[in-house]
Amino acid sequence: MSHANVNVSELFAEYEADFHRLLAEADEFLAASCASAAALGKADRRLTEADQAVKQMDLEVRALPPEARQKLQEKIKGFKASVSERRKQKEARNREVLLGDASASVLGKSADEHGRAEDMNQSMMDASRKLQEAKRTVLDSEQIGLDVMGDLRLQRETIERSRDNMGKVGQNYSMAGKTLEGMLARADQNRRMVCLIAVLMLFMMSVAFYFIAGG
Repeated sequence: MSHANVNVSELFAEYEADFHRLLAEADEFLAASCASAAALGKADRRLTEADQAVKQMDLEVRALPPEARQKLQEKIKGFKASVSERRKQKEARNREVLLGDASASVLGKSADEHGRAEDMNQSMMDASRKLQEAKRTVLDSEQIGLDVMGDLRLQRETIERSRDNMGKVGQNYSMAGKTLEGMLARADQNRRMVCLIAVLMLFMMSVAFYFIAGG
């Protein structure tokens, strides 16, 4: 999808439409009368994509003037709550599927086999919990990266406005020049921070894949 020459309100509307579509698809998978692990996995992917759409909307809103942000920020807060609620539903259905599979697998087995099935079920639950923790860590790192990108965007606009006003500085030229240099230094520092965060995200994704493979 190309976003060239599209203003912020149109971008926000596109991300909002994607969000509602993804949320509706996730609801369909969660509402299935016999939801399987595969269906719950699809619901989880839809919720992850919906969460990304919310983050993009949040980033667009950050670029708006302060007086125009409040209403949209309230809407974004509601979107985040909707995703969180669906994730709780998905976790509840996932536990039902795991427990149902475990019960079916031990039916008619000896006490020894029943114990092994319980150990396997516990291992699956532990692996799922570790994966969720790793996923949360990666998402937190991603949110930090988005926040830094938003700050860089605002700093870039400030720098551009400062450059436009350079002709009007007059006798304060030296002071304005030092201010601009400081802002550029901070922008450079933030870019380095983004690189560091990117490395951290790759590391956390590797940890997540490790847990998946280990599970």
